[in-house]
Amino acid sequence: MNSIISDLNHLIEGKVSNKEADLVAVSQDFGGIIQKQPQIVVRPQNSTDVAKAIKYAAEQELTISSRAAGHSLSGQSLNQGGILLDMRNLNQIDEFHSDELWYKADAGVTWKQVVDTSIPYGVIPPVLTNNFEVTLGGTLSAGGLGLSSFRYGSQADNCLGLEVVTGTGDIVWCTPEENSELFYHVLCGYGQFGIITKVQNRLRKYRPFTRSYFLCYDDLDHLLNDEAFLISEGRIDGLVSLFSPCLLGFSRASEKGIKPLIQWFYRMQITIEVDDVNDINEEKLLSELNFYRHIYTEDLTFEKFIQPIAQIPHPVETANSWIDVLLPMSVAKEYIEVALQRLPSFMDFRTVPVGSFCLVSGNTKMPMFPLPDEDLIIGLGMYPTIPKSQVKPVIEQLNSLTDLGFQMGGKRYMATWVEFDLPQWRLQFGDYWPKVNEIKRKYDPHGILNPGFFKYEQVAQKNVNKTYIQTH
Repeated sequence: MNSIISDLNHLIEGKVSNKEADLVAVSQDFGGIIQKQPQIVVRPQNSTDVAKAIKYAAEQELTISSRAAGHSLSGQSLNQGGILLDMRNLNQIDEFHSDELWYKADAGVTWKQVVDTSIPYGVIPPVLTNNFEVTLGGTLSAGGLGLSSFRYGSQADNCLGLEVVTGTGDIVWCTPEENSELFYHVLCGYGQFGIITKVQNRLRKYRPFTRSYFLCYDDLDHLLNDEAFLISEGRIDGLVSLFSPCLLGFSRASEKGIKPLIQWFYRMQITIEVDDVNDINEEKLLSELNFYRHIYTEDLTFEKFIQPIAQIPHPVETANSWIDVLLPMSVAKEYIEVALQRLPSFMDFRTVPVGSFCLVSGNTKMPMFPLPDEDLIIGLGMYPTIPKSQVKPVIEQLNSLTDLGFQMGGKRYMATWVEFDLPQWRLQFGDYWPKVNEIKRKYDPHGILNPGFFKYEQVAQKNVNKTYIQTH
């Protein structure tokens, strides 16, 4: 151990530590379900530090993982027994060109830094998640979805270029035209093929005001049809739906004992971005929708609208077993009804945020972000925060809902809780799965980058590090 510390201290400009407190600080992610502890934490100061650490890891047959905010839910940003790269010191915005609608920044820059820089210039990243404290490198490695993703795709779809350090320690600049294979697989690739150190991302101009309509539905068909209508007509700039259960009583006729009688209501929030709210033809917009009740209208400046409503709490000894299932529009109603029917059987449904969002397959083009084979995709999100003592039975049920999604032609958003076996990885990527394995072998031939999440096909190869087959 002391020799590893000594070696890395000689190689790297940044901080190297094996102190217990530093190791424990990076042993858990936001999910709180998986725990792993590295033997070394490295805080690189630049891309060269990252490259040297990766080369050293390969020589010593150590695994190496990258982490910044640690907002993963399935241990994607953790490492067991190897080297953990804490990327938070790579936190500078290098270039900002509001007139040309792009910027370049380190991977450890937060979205809050970007928003704070861009707002005064009248520009904004096209897609923002509901957490500004996460980093560019982290969300681009996962995808990154927001209220406007049906229009602009994921955050990864708005990336223009990447500096990446591969599993052989090579520093490569890649774009859709230059080193494009690496570009399209590092994005949404969860650090499997290379570690992002710098990004060049797109900006867009925004309008100064927003109006949001809060519409209540008591019929799921009407909700889904209105979502499809609004998106196909291009009438809105933001959309999200939240589901609320109403407990109406209990039935004693069930063979399984007392059964709660639940009526679900669906609140769709649609947002329009305008120069002047008086320009909105509200009557035309709302008259063609089939909501149960118009609850509220909210006018905000754009700057205020995009701010997250609140920080997400993470009480001690709890786990965030969140999942997002991506469904073809044609089966969304059937799947959602089954999921809502099952939910009360394994958790307190009254406290679990449940909702839906929309994607358009033509706007989300990352090969490492598999989508169902239809134009309109409905995402169903279930976001339980539960005591750690309840994790096992809850994730068993959530895994069962994942299986049902696969059976109905769905996919999973892998930034949330994922526990796939090899057959499920094949279902997730379909015909593209052999290509994923090929790219892994090409850019991480020693199999050292971010192990333990993806499970690859076992192949007979010469001169491949024994750690390549990641079955733990």
